[in-house]
Amino acid sequence: MVSEKIMEALPKLTKKQATLGRYICENLYAAALMNAPMIAKQAGVSEATLTRFVYTLGYSSFSEFLLDLRRQTQESNLNNPFRQEQYGRKDRPVYKRVFELEKSLMDETLNTIDSDVFETCINKIVAADQILLVGGPTHSFLTDYLTNFLPLFHDNVMAMHSLGMPFFGALESLTEKSVAIVLSYPRYPVETQKMLEAVANRGITIIGITDSRFSPIIRYCTHYLLTPQRYLMIFVDPNAPAITLMHAMLVAIYQKNEAYIKKRLNNYEKTIISTDMFVFKDYNFMSKL
Repeated sequence: MVSEKIMEALPKLTKKQATLGRYICENLYAAALMNAPMIAKQAGVSEATLTRFVYTLGYSSFSEFLLDLRRQTQESNLNNPFRQEQYGRKDRPVYKRVFELEKSLMDETLNTIDSDVFETCINKIVAADQILLVGGPTHSFLTDYLTNFLPLFHDNVMAMHSLGMPFFGALESLTEKSVAIVLSYPRYPVETQKMLEAVANRGITIIGITDSRFSPIIRYCTHYLLTPQRYLMIFVDPNAPAITLMHAMLVAIYQKNEAYIKKRLNNYEKTIISTDMFVFKDYNFMSKL
């Protein structure tokens, strides 16, 4: 595939060619409908750079490159983030089709995760002096979900969903020991990109959680974990893999610092029991650990 050829060639590309390659990877479906002058203009490079880029990838001409690009985008492949999945027979109950799609994505995610990268991410989080969670406007609910639990496991956790004074104020408190965790999925909000760029300019470790290694946030990430996405219905995101990945991260963090986190959870439990938050006050949450 064109995108794979580009990613493999990135280390040997010139700066302008790399910029062009990233633009094409981030805009595969748009680029497939453009001619050479349009692609060069949108990427901010010359047509000569585009020509040399195409030759570097092993194509004999731009036409051959474009044909391959269109072939990739037209294939009914599972990596098209905007593909509406017609999963299974329509005469079967819709709940079965939805569950089967989510299950297939869970299996795909499990096979995608690199155990060494996962372990590195957990070690970085555990060692961080501060953690900044970045969700952006469309997937803030995922960041909020992680925000419900991570402060029980770590002293300093902040969540930001938009640019503004709170975000830039949070940036000022970050150090080289801090870690940012960013979540971004199609259609990849511009605001998330801008926030991520500001974080990256601080030289902070960035852990990305996204759907594909061609996601536009990848360029800023020190490490990244993938949870593929497909759709049964437009605007209904299959988020079970992302949430399950968060669960795995939380369990791994707990195991790295069990004694300290148990103490924090005990204090949390005492505070909760002293309130009227729950009907069953006698339920011992800590007995499950």
